[in-house]
Amino acid sequence: MKLSGLGVWNLYFLAKFALYLRGDISFDWLSNAAFFAFLLLSSDSRIVMRIKNGLSVVLAIALLYHDSWLPPISRLLKQTTNLQEFSFDYFLEIVARMVSIDLLLGVFVLSLIYWYSVKWLRYTSITVLGFAYVYWFSTTPVAAVDASLPTVASNKVTSQVVPVNITQSELAGTPDQQLKMFYQQQARLKTQFADTFQGEQFDVVVLNICSLANADLNAIGVKANELFKNFDILFSDFNSATSYSGPAAIRLLRASCGQTDQDSLFKPVDEQCHLFNNLTKLGYSNSVAMNHDGHFDDFIGLLNQHGGVSAPKFDFSGLSPMQYGFDGKPIYSDSEVLLDWLNKQPNNSQPRALYYNSISLHDGNQLAGRGRMNSLQSYPTRQQQLFNDINRFIDELENQGRNVLLVVVPEHGAALAGDKLQFAGLREIPSPSIVSVPTAVKFIGPNVKNRELIEVTDTVSYFSLSELINNAVKSDVFSGTTAVDRLLGNTRSITKVAENQDTVMMYIKGEPYIQLDGGEWTRYPSN
Repeated sequence: MKLSGLGVWNLYFLAKFALYLRGDISFDWLSNAAFFAFLLLSSDSRIVMRIKNGLSVVLAIALLYHDSWLPPISRLLKQTTNLQEFSFDYFLEIVARMVSIDLLLGVFVLSLIYWYSVKWLRYTSITVLGFAYVYWFSTTPVAAVDASLPTVASNKVTSQVVPVNITQSELAGTPDQQLKMFYQQQARLKTQFADTFQGEQFDVVVLNICSLANADLNAIGVKANELFKNFDILFSDFNSATSYSGPAAIRLLRASCGQTDQDSLFKPVDEQCHLFNNLTKLGYSNSVAMNHDGHFDDFIGLLNQHGGVSAPKFDFSGLSPMQYGFDGKPIYSDSEVLLDWLNKQPNNSQPRALYYNSISLHDGNQLAGRGRMNSLQSYPTRQQQLFNDINRFIDELENQGRNVLLVVVPEHGAALAGDKLQFAGLREIPSPSIVSVPTAVKFIGPNVKNRELIEVTDTVSYFSLSELINNAVKSDVFSGTTAVDRLLGNTRSITKVAENQDTVMMYIKGEPYIQLDGGEWTRYPSN
């Protein structure tokens, strides 16, 4: 073996340097340096060189995938069963989103420059300098110590939104230490539910909506405070803490305890953490309903095993599909499913609680009875229909004359716009635009006096919902004598932390950082 220049392989590294510095990919310096050294090797044997060239192409593709923000191959292999359920049309739609015209044009221009300048520029030397610069750039400290809680602007309820009680010693340290401190602090939180109602009884209805974030509403020109203008409270920076449905549902159903890490979601937990278990102790009759069969990724199994609720086998006979999912399975009208549940409830004084899950806004859905549309293009229509259905349901609740505490809480966003790290629809990294969701609360009852919408702009999460429900139990808000804003007295502003499997996003000094597979913390780039 002998050494030679890289030749056209210089283009590969120069393009990766540019993508890395733009924040479009990561850059495993050691692996890329090893590949660089491998490419320098040469031999007089044609057979050896053919094998080397073929192996180089395979390694280049694998290394580029490794440096991309796409899910690790190992994670994709675990999702093989789920991926097999994607329709062929949906696969084509995803591939089309991955193709960047700007990127292709950039590669074309870089190739032309290389072609006309290769005779008088030593590109291998430039690549070596590129490695040196990237090494210096990547080793520059990105996460400083003494990180503090993010400062979030608040509105008129600021004085009632209190920060979590974290000491100054907990604010200092590495990001890993801060994350550990965050979870230690959250582990101390637990809602102490009242034993009995202090005022009038009320029903609790929780609508868990898939794929609705503030960024998605912005993408289609809808303002959250306009969308929820007939509600009483809007948490405009609610942290869903994940970007996948199963974990989001478990976190919601375990809202009576503080936020846990991802792995703890699938471990046994104190019964007091289960929101609906606490309602059962108050005499509630609990129900679960959905506008889908819940089979994908064993969603129903996750609810039953880890959510503390019992999801029955759903009967959709007599209902016509309003949409079809990315797997071709039917999705039913939200209003029809909700009204069907409502009509089947016994007319007695026992308070009732409903957990409802909707996937009407899920990526890849197709409207029934209409020609195929890009699911991103159909999103505004589906969003409008969903909220028409919710408002129709609200009208029926009001007509019944019962007291109802209604909560609309999205699971996560749809990633309609995408960003530098993730193309539209990809939610592997729980980025700020995906986990920041609008969550709204409405008090319904014959004596309730709905006033101006109260918007809480501080970062809050599921525990605040549990506290709010408990505060309603301990007050007499449904008599019309207790102001709604009094229920926000112990609402906690928290650091925004979100997790998927092997992926963590955390705010440090008011800026989002991510950690992939236990590696270094990197600032999440803005668009």
